[in-house]
Amino acid sequence: MAKVLVVGGAGYIGGAVTELLIAEKIPFSVYDSLVYEPHYLKKVDFVSGDVRDTAKLKALIANYTHVIWLAAIVGDGACDVNPGLTGEVNQNAVKWLAENYHGRIVFTSTCSVYGQYDAEVEEESAVGPLSLYAKTKLAAEGFLQAENSLIFRLGTAFGVSDTYSRPRMDLVVNYMTTNALTKGELSVFGGTQWRPLVHVKDIAEAIVHNLERPVRGVYNLAAQNLQIKELAGIVSKMTGCRVKYTEQKFQDQRNYHVSTKKALRDEIFNPNTMRTVQDGVREIAELVGLGRIKQTENDVYFNVRHAERLKAYGQFA
Repeated sequence: MAKVLVVGGAGYIGGAVTELLIAEKIPFSVYDSLVYEPHYLKKVDFVSGDVRDTAKLKALIANYTHVIWLAAIVGDGACDVNPGLTGEVNQNAVKWLAENYHGRIVFTSTCSVYGQYDAEVEEESAVGPLSLYAKTKLAAEGFLQAENSLIFRLGTAFGVSDTYSRPRMDLVVNYMTTNALTKGELSVFGGTQWRPLVHVKDIAEAIVHNLERPVRGVYNLAAQNLQIKELAGIVSKMTGCRVKYTEQKFQDQRNYHVSTKKALRDEIFNPNTMRTVQDGVREIAELVGLGRIKQTENDVYFNVRHAERLKAYGQFA
């Protein structure tokens, strides 16, 4: 029987992954240093640890048949707060894993590795990472290519993970929905840039349901591709907010829409059960509308702000 170590399992994606592992009755432990979380309340086997503590990890991983590696400094801005730390966590730790663990590895990368593309991109398309975040994720992919590894290049996540993990308000669907409800207006810069989008729970389902399937290598994972202006239209229609368009360019130069033909061919996910952007908007709207998130602009919900605050206290190192 599989026994899984979920590295970084206390985070946003980890919340959904661990919920599904519980539901599927798959034995697992969470290994996490709680960078983004002030506490971890879920009643599962938990090991407090840093991915840079290789001595601790080496003694631990031998007990597991599978490793789901979610640990990372996530997002362009958060990675730039401490580039040295980003390299250690996002890149060097994965290199160590590939050299020291030879069981099944499931790794979450990012579609940001593609950079700027006008045409639809496939897994074999040339990559052009624009940020430190994307560069370190691409390097990490390279370390895992020769292993028994499954690598998901994720679209931008959205939605609510579980009842324990902090929601992320810096993700475009969640951010737009929150602004629409709290400010009554959305500002869209240009709006023609494309983004692949995927619900956090669908990411979890792809990870858990393919743990023991005979699939390996790189797969794009997204439910749909939308231009930012199309996404703003959906949020506006569902919340009644006003959308203000401007030709001013947004500083984020990423532009890509991805093909999931390979994932569909290999039955990585079921397109008929994937959650829609509308589902995510409804989830966030319910949390905000019912006052379950009191301070929607709190730094803890934004990776880069949280990282900057930790650095100011000497804790992001």
